[in-house]
Amino acid sequence: MGRGGRGGHKKRLMRKDYQGDGKRDNAWNEKKTHRADQYLEAGDMHNEAFEEYYKVQDIVPEGEWQEFLDILKKPLPITFRINGSGRFAAELVTKLQTDFFSHFSEGPVMLDGELVQPPRPLPWYPSNLAWHMNFTRNQLRKLSWLAAIHEFMKVANEAGSITRQEAVSMVPPLFMDVQPHHRVLDMCAAPGSKTFQLLEMLHNMEGADSSSGSSTTPSGFVVANDADAQRCNLLTHQTKRMCSPCLMVTNHNGEQFPKITGLQPAPGSAAAAAAAVEAAAAELAGNAAQQQQGEGEVMRFDRILCDVPCSGDGTMRKAPDIWRRWSVNNGNGLHNMQLRIALHAVRLLKVGGRMVYSTCTPNPIEDEAVVAELLVRCKGGLQLLDVSDQLPELKRCAGKRKWLVRDKHQWYSSWEEAAKVGFKLDPTMFSSHEKQQLPLERCMRILPHHQDTGGFFVAVLQKVAETPDLPDPSLAHRFTRIITAGRDGRLIKIDGADPHQGAEDAAAYALEAAEQAIAALEAGDAAAATKAANAAAAAASRGGLAQDAATEIYKNQRRYDSQEARKQQQLAKQQQRQQDAATAGADEDAAAVEADADADVEAMEGVETAGDDVDADADAAAAAADEAEGADDAADGAADGKAAWTPSWVRGGGGRGRSGSGRFRGIDPIIPVEDPTIIKMLVDFYGVEASFPLATHLITRSLEAAFPKRLYYVSDALLAVLLADVRESLKITATGLKLFERHELRGKELGKCQYRIAQEGLPFLLPHLTKQVIRLPVADFMRLLADRNVPLLIPSSAAGSEAETAAAAAAAKTPSNQVPLSTPSVLKQLEGLESGGAVALLDEEAAQQLGLALDQAGSGALTANAPLAVSVWRTRASLSVLVAKNECEQMADKVRSAQQRMKQQQQGGKGAAKQAEAVAA
Repeated sequence: MGRGGRGGHKKRLMRKDYQGDGKRDNAWNEKKTHRADQYLEAGDMHNEAFEEYYKVQDIVPEGEWQEFLDILKKPLPITFRINGSGRFAAELVTKLQTDFFSHFSEGPVMLDGELVQPPRPLPWYPSNLAWHMNFTRNQLRKLSWLAAIHEFMKVANEAGSITRQEAVSMVPPLFMDVQPHHRVLDMCAAPGSKTFQLLEMLHNMEGADSSSGSSTTPSGFVVANDADAQRCNLLTHQTKRMCSPCLMVTNHNGEQFPKITGLQPAPGSAAAAAAAVEAAAAELAGNAAQQQQGEGEVMRFDRILCDVPCSGDGTMRKAPDIWRRWSVNNGNGLHNMQLRIALHAVRLLKVGGRMVYSTCTPNPIEDEAVVAELLVRCKGGLQLLDVSDQLPELKRCAGKRKWLVRDKHQWYSSWEEAAKVGFKLDPTMFSSHEKQQLPLERCMRILPHHQDTGGFFVAVLQKVAETPDLPDPSLAHRFTRIITAGRDGRLIKIDGADPHQGAEDAAAYALEAAEQAIAALEAGDAAAATKAANAAAAAASRGGLAQDAATEIYKNQRRYDSQEARKQQQLAKQQQRQQDAATAGADEDAAAVEADADADVEAMEGVETAGDDVDADADAAAAAADEAEGADDAADGAADGKAAWTPSWVRGGGGRGRSGSGRFRGIDPIIPVEDPTIIKMLVDFYGVEASFPLATHLITRSLEAAFPKRLYYVSDALLAVLLADVRESLKITATGLKLFERHELRGKELGKCQYRIAQEGLPFLLPHLTKQVIRLPVADFMRLLADRNVPLLIPSSAAGSEAETAAAAAAAKTPSNQVPLSTPSVLKQLEGLESGGAVALLDEEAAQQLGLALDQAGSGALTANAPLAVSVWRTRASLSVLVAKNECEQMADKVRSAQQRMKQQQQGGKGAAKQAEAVAA
């Protein structure tokens, strides 16, 4: 996952970040340069500590060290992956090879005496769907056809045809063997390129009928989680190009991802029907265990990708500033969190499930040390798989069974050496005799110089049995700390080693090491003296940590005591004031009662009963007034746009029309769309088939309006997860596939339906629409994509040939982009097309001829594999496209390519016929 996955650089977003006079001179400060700019030259990329560390760890094969260092100082090449699979993906490969890469087929290309390296497919990626390019900026600037390649990549990436992704980042999903029925968890998912791969695999339903829409929706799902809320937004954007109702994006720390219980099939689904039959059979047979299972299950996952936050040492080629800031503490400081995330992943994994642990660093403290500790703690319940026969062309190094641990002062071979003097070290970092017996050589370390990539580490594990309780790693070896939390000054004690004893032990060790250093110097043994001096420095650092802990305990305890003393003083003063007020009030009340007692008794006797009646009438009137006022408020709320229905369940966040605060502030709630008015409007206007579960699977994120802005569709599996999460444990930032969006036209009527079809959900919904669909011939479809707004013929009162003559005369004087659509078949379809949202798609016969028909699409839910159809808005006078310009260009390019291919086939057929005639003659 690389550096920054747990928050990274924090931007200044709040007023407190700009405290001070708030003024800054409008002048360039040459002394302030960006840190990343300090290492632009390869000669500046040097760090002795880095080189010493990895030489000692012996991760590079003998004789390859200089090659390893040299490649780290070169920029990372451009790599991209063609999304999806099937014919459209194969055609894109062909287009790249013929239209863009053909210049390299004529021989080597030289520029200013420098060889321009030809693009090449990654040899280990299946079906040549991943490519490698290594062009310099100078080459892109001077060769126009190289610039065209670069421009094509930008457009294709925006349209969803390709994904810019580092080569080694593509590796972990390839070892997960994701199937359409799997529950998949990506624990540290941002920025989302691996999640995109997982979704592609989930939707790769070969042999299924691709024209049947939701019937080919996978029964599994993908949960993409990340600890950083901003990166969750990036993750949502990255996966948007996958038209999948099977994705949920959550915002949790990986080690705290919640466990969901009571999971049952979604109501109305095939799984629910099967479960009901099984439950009935179990009841008849008296199978108590099976009956209990029918009450719901714990949500566990079939596949988990654990691409944990790491030091990012393998990313130096794209982040050269790591050379300057590298420290051994970077990896050491992340080890404990990485282990806790991996342990929690094992807890969430099904027996028989597969887990992939990966990092983008070659550091064994973050790699083999974590995997070895996992295997030891699971006691045979987890196995490290041998996948050496998979992706055979991927060059990799075997994992290590032995490694050393270093703090900022010295090296250690065991925890026993480091326990008393190690600086911020944990026992789980170390190799041991038990760990050395594990098959850690099955891990994979990918080194940058082997295939011109970044550095990476991958371990594939399988859960073969239930594991024992897996507590988080103990921190008892660290010093006891006391911290304050909250405004009330509560004390939180973190138990551990005694800091006073630790300081004494460290001081004794430092003294002994210093004496050894002096003795070694006197004996002329410089190496021994250096080692002893380092040990003394390590002990001094350890002593400093102990003193800091002791000081923190003392300060926080005193702060707590003073706060408690002030609270007690304030409480005593408040109690005294209350007592004084009560005494004064009692004296005044007694005098008033004695003066008026007799008169009040006589007066009250006569009106007591009447007063009761009046009070009852007043209460009834007030209640009626309140009820009427409530009704008026409800009516006003509906008129002001408040939701007209009360949802049967709400999940996730607070606000946005939700009564109550909700579990997570700042996160929009998830609400089922259960308003019969909205459902009937959509079904009637678009002719949605009865088999499509629109009434049960639509959700929205707000109840602030009578007609919510966006309506999303969730799969059966995700709906079951939402219904099971009754405690609202999941912090969901995004889920479902957007099908409908409320259309807004200022001051204009929206027609019978206020909702238009969202382009991202169109491929999923299209097979189930029976109304508001218009099929255009190729010329009209291409014109609609190019002009994006096409005028329509307005019905005229003129009759017969006079109307046709008038229309022809008007068309002759009208610019081409303003000529109304006049194809007879289109005009006939327009007669039955209501004003409002609609779908315009390529005529079925033309699409069949061009090989672009719906049943010929590529596999999966990818936008690039979708049928050639666009969401439009039909008014009385025009047809307007509601799709981004780059998507229209992508569709038009696909049609042009198909036309060119068909033309070549026809010419080839004519040539073959002529040859046959010549032979016959």
